[in-house]
Amino acid sequence: MEKVPLEKEETSHVEELQSEETAISDFSAGENVGPLALPLGKARQFIGLYTMAHNPNMTHLKIERPVTALPPLWVRCDSSDPEDTCWLGAELVIAGDSITGIVLYAVSCKADKNYFPSLENLKNSHKKRHHLSAVMAKGFAQYELFKSSVLDDYVTPSHTTITLDISWSPVDEMLQVPPLSSTAILNIKVESGEPRGCLDHLHRELKFLLVLADGLRTGVTEWLEPLEAKSALELVQEFLNELNKLDGFGDSTKKDPETVNHDAAAVDRSVLIMVRGDLDFAEQLWCKMSSSVVSYQDLVKCFTLIMQSLQRGDIQPWEYFVSPSVEIQEQVHRVQKLHHILEILVSCMLFIKPQHEFLFSLTHEKPQKWKVEINGGQKKVKTVWQLSDSLPVDHLRHHKPDFSDLTLNGSLEERMSFTTMVTCSQVHFK
Repeated sequence: MEKVPLEKEETSHVEELQSEETAISDFSAGENVGPLALPLGKARQFIGLYTMAHNPNMTHLKIERPVTALPPLWVRCDSSDPEDTCWLGAELVIAGDSITGIVLYAVSCKADKNYFPSLENLKNSHKKRHHLSAVMAKGFAQYELFKSSVLDDYVTPSHTTITLDISWSPVDEMLQVPPLSSTAILNIKVESGEPRGCLDHLHRELKFLLVLADGLRTGVTEWLEPLEAKSALELVQEFLNELNKLDGFGDSTKKDPETVNHDAAAVDRSVLIMVRGDLDFAEQLWCKMSSSVVSYQDLVKCFTLIMQSLQRGDIQPWEYFVSPSVEIQEQVHRVQKLHHILEILVSCMLFIKPQHEFLFSLTHEKPQKWKVEINGGQKKVKTVWQLSDSLPVDHLRHHKPDFSDLTLNGSLEERMSFTTMVTCSQVHFK
């Protein structure tokens, strides 16, 4: 009779071990989840130990003084508490060589677009928490001027972003439209070869140049898919025939205005960059061949046609003198850098001096982030409330839209909204 409970205890103990092993195997078999979030109680224990280790008043701990100041501590929380706490943080206050206090942070995040505290409640809460008589509020809004959509990220991920950050003070109400006196900062991050940019055709030529350079270096060439329906040989032959029909070679460098306008529209509807119409023979030949050559045989056949035309005197192109002092790989590297600079400049041309109508419509659009920061004059002690359409905390798990959930224009029927709250409290040791 006495062995029965022992067997039950052993059985339950084995089941616990099996469940723990199953949980561990689930994590190990899945993707790299990174550091795991802790329950709020466990996170507070870490913050408490961090605080006591630096508090000079904790003499009973028998810690050798002075204590070397540790970096700020931030602990991930699993948002299982009623306040949906996702971070706890602690940062030391140092005056000279001594630790005089600590600032404690609590960050909560809710996937609830209806969670809107009033501005007065936020101010009063900050006053009460820090025993202040007056506070000031500063507003922030971020607008995404250019960013790949959710559908684009599924097809061709892109890191090119252009955002406009606006700040102002004072704040009159929650979700206030930025006033005309606001300060604006334009942030431009351009990834080379952005497929949705207006220089995609130039990047295609750059990739063709890299293919040729890599082929000379390695002996292996991975040719690009042709953009033209006709072969490279046909395009070069037509080009040479057109030159023969002209009275003078100089006229061949001038494009028809309608053709130039059509090309410009194909490059970019807003005519951000002008398309050159004075290309010489070599430049026009490059445009023909870079969009159609798919093998070394194409190169041989095209250059054979050109050599025959030269021997007959049908064409008299300019002579180019290439400096042998610079290696081919270095020349290609310089072209790559110039191309990236051009991409950045074109992006700047569109957004640095926008039209008044654009700015007016922008301020009436919903910002991707809206934030208010309440401060009573203390640099590190503030209350922050933010509304955003993207999850600001990477370790929380929320529904990620499936490809089938996306509409044809690459957006969601109704984008999720997240409210984030940051509160601080300062503890003085001396």
